[in-house]
Amino acid sequence: MTPGFGPVPPSRRSTPYPLRMNDRRRGPGGPGSTILVEPFPGGHRSQAVANVARVAERSSEVLIMTSRGGTQDPAFVEYLGDLGYRTVEVFSSELPPIRDIAREVAAVCRAERVDTVVVMDADQSLKRWWFEAPRAFGLRRRPRVVFMLTRYPAKLRLTDWVGWRLRIPKATLALVAMATGSLHRVAGFAGRDDMTRGWIVKRARDPEICGAHSRDRVALRAALDLPADRRIVGIFGGVSERKNPQLLWEAMQTGGIDADLLLAGGLSEGVARWAASVEPGPRGRIITREGFLPNDLLDQLVAASDVAALIMTNNGPSGIMGKALAAGVPVVTAGSQVRAREVAATDGGETAEVDAADIAAAIARALARDPLAPSRSTVPPATADAFAERLLGVPSSTASA
Repeated sequence: MTPGFGPVPPSRRSTPYPLRMNDRRRGPGGPGSTILVEPFPGGHRSQAVANVARVAERSSEVLIMTSRGGTQDPAFVEYLGDLGYRTVEVFSSELPPIRDIAREVAAVCRAERVDTVVVMDADQSLKRWWFEAPRAFGLRRRPRVVFMLTRYPAKLRLTDWVGWRLRIPKATLALVAMATGSLHRVAGFAGRDDMTRGWIVKRARDPEICGAHSRDRVALRAALDLPADRRIVGIFGGVSERKNPQLLWEAMQTGGIDADLLLAGGLSEGVARWAASVEPGPRGRIITREGFLPNDLLDQLVAASDVAALIMTNNGPSGIMGKALAAGVPVVTAGSQVRAREVAATDGGETAEVDAADIAAAIARALARDPLAPSRSTVPPATADAFAERLLGVPSSTASA
């Protein structure tokens, strides 16, 4: 079959969701398309897909492959719904078997010319891609395959045995897949302080993106019905027990922090029950904004707060931290060396141990910061384009990226 740019055949579609073409049509002799694979479109993932798609479409048509019903996910609609990319729902679940991913990608490659395939959350796929992809592809002309790892610790201390147990197997599997010719580039989320390139796994700094700023805090609070005369410490995004809202509230109460606690986003059942049971006290109350938050609203809630709290032990960068940095809201972080280095390099907040007294002291320092003081950041802002360019391995569009 002569490589072309026809739509994915209807027989390959698992649902009648329409394929949408970019305005820029490409003939058989032009560049091929780029497939972005993201079976689970929820939350921060769809924003990352949109960032990569925007850079990929500079030179190719973009096709997004997701799970059945994925295009109706609120996050997909929010970040990708109006961008006009071709989209096809092919996976039977949000965590499909690696074999299914390889087969569906190979089917598109047989139907049209594909230059690049990007698996956006590839930690699980990496385990067997070296075995499944060569069997599924069987193609004379294979596409360039890029994996994005979301849980790859980039910088580790020699004594961090947990981190090394994650890093060494993933690096080894990446090399094995590369040796089979089924994988060509691997990138991973890196802290915003990390300016190194990486050897096997390229380091893509998690972007700082926020459409609102703390300089507009008074107007934002009025629009959002938040108290104008209170300090607000916020936890944002998916608010579950792993973000330790109870420990944070204990720190605020026992540490004498006169502030309200804002829980904004998808609350777990346990957190929702606990928040409803807490009575307002002399030093503050708990405010909730529960449910999926459109990106603009989430940005405004972050910018309207005095402190963004990240009290969790997963040792990786945070999209919420990126929003806070872009909005000029100080972060209080505990439980992560990656975020601690970021805070130091970006002058973006305060670091604490996972301890109520230490967290309270860090919040007090963050609240005492002068918002007009010049930043002492030692690194440039981490942009969405720079992240996508590093992931795809394409030239930077700006000198600073």
